[in-house]
Amino acid sequence: MCVRPHARSQGNSSLHLHPIDWAIVALYGVLVVTIGLRAARRAATSEGYFLANRQLRWPFIGASLLASNISAEHFVGLAGSGFAIGMCIGGFEWIAVFCLVPLIVLFLPFYIRNRIYTVPEFLERRFSAGVRLLFSALMIVLSILTKISISLWASSIVFSEVLGWDKLTVIWVLGLFTALYTMKGGLSAVVYTDALQTTILLAAAVALTAIGLGRVGGWQGLHARLPAEMFSMVKPATHADVPWPGMFIGGFLVGSFYWSMDQVLVQRVFAARDLNEGRLGAVFCGYLKVLMPFLLVLPGLIARALFPGLSSPDKAYPALLGALMPAGLLGLTVAGIAAALMGHLSATYNSIATLFTRDFYLRWRPEASQRSQVFTGRAAVLAVFILGAVWAPVIGRFESLWIYLQSVTAYLVMPFVGVFFLGVLWKRVTTSGVLAAVATGFIAGPILMVDGHRPFLPFMQAAVLRPWLHGAIIECLLCICALVGVSLLTRPEPEASLAATTVDWGKSAPEAGARRAVLKDYRLWLTVLVTLTAFLWWLMR
Repeated sequence: MCVRPHARSQGNSSLHLHPIDWAIVALYGVLVVTIGLRAARRAATSEGYFLANRQLRWPFIGASLLASNISAEHFVGLAGSGFAIGMCIGGFEWIAVFCLVPLIVLFLPFYIRNRIYTVPEFLERRFSAGVRLLFSALMIVLSILTKISISLWASSIVFSEVLGWDKLTVIWVLGLFTALYTMKGGLSAVVYTDALQTTILLAAAVALTAIGLGRVGGWQGLHARLPAEMFSMVKPATHADVPWPGMFIGGFLVGSFYWSMDQVLVQRVFAARDLNEGRLGAVFCGYLKVLMPFLLVLPGLIARALFPGLSSPDKAYPALLGALMPAGLLGLTVAGIAAALMGHLSATYNSIATLFTRDFYLRWRPEASQRSQVFTGRAAVLAVFILGAVWAPVIGRFESLWIYLQSVTAYLVMPFVGVFFLGVLWKRVTTSGVLAAVATGFIAGPILMVDGHRPFLPFMQAAVLRPWLHGAIIECLLCICALVGVSLLTRPEPEASLAATTVDWGKSAPEAGARRAVLKDYRLWLTVLVTLTAFLWWLMR
């Protein structure tokens, strides 16, 4: 393995890629194009383009879920947070394991049974077309403003800081490259390239963590260099970033929406060959999420042990790359960052295209041909790329906009958490109740968010209520009160709309009696996953 002659240490100079690094990056690009073109052969129909003909197996579903979740900002952001506050920030990765449980156990059977294309489509079957369109429009807008644009801008920062590349060039070149193979191959191209991208992402993260641990003397050596509290995964209830009530309750509520109701994630399980394959894919993703604190947060602690004088926590990841990664592995890491970006972007592109085509275009032209639907989906991908790329530099003009947009997302989607959970579990929830809950959230959310930055609500000034996650919990409770109260005051929904969209507490689920080989039973692997995560959390408390 070659050693780079111009390694970056802690300074501001950019890294220089060795020819071996460039060869690895080029090979990665060729593989992505090849896989995307081969997958395009399966995208002749709307079901083939948007849902990969509903033939996905669990390894591809799990890998695609992870690739859709992890983006370039995770590499820098999680390492930077690890540098600043320690391993506790990894709790957001572990809480995802528990957030996958509602998807696997509760929601996925209804999604698969109804053979839907989009999450809003389920809301129409349960409630009304108006609820469907409202939710779909919200998801499209939030995806452009808080997913595509932020991922593009964060990636431009990473490649600018690490390699000195021009930010606008990164935004337009990587964004367009990802849009083109997504347009060509649809969900098949997204999922099968995600399998490659997840492999590269994990390999790059393992390499950096292993080399870093070796440099500090292993796990024990790292413990000897840093305060013990840096390794604690549970923080006091008044902690500003990760209070334990906010993590276990607020994090679960927000995360359950993300993993069970966000089109970008759940579209992969819609495309499963059958219910069990979808469940096993989600469980597989959970096992991969267990690794993330050690692969993405731990490098921040290693950087703090090696370079305690860094001027900014976000320089932790670039500093490690410059000091530790030899030629070849640096190219693998650059490819890994690009893989994280492209996996997340392609998932978002395809999901927005599906939402626009199925929820809006087909409502306008219900008799549209298969070819017309695919063309519309491709046009939507190109449009959202351009919108996201144009908006991305705007984020860079406002120092706090990134965090602001993330909190906006949490506050705006919180009303739908109660809508989905109670809407499936309780037949008495009505369309009027849903609209009341959404209206309550759209009023209470911004008020609580503003109070989080400029306190003015007297009852929110207690130290335990200051963390933003606790504000999100309060909003959720207010929305549930509005949902239940108005539903009880209005006429129940027709029985026909409830049969395939709500739990019938008097009957067992159709799949409950299905018998499978032990090793193919999702319940075994889900039980092991949840137990393992809970044990690790207890061990690192």
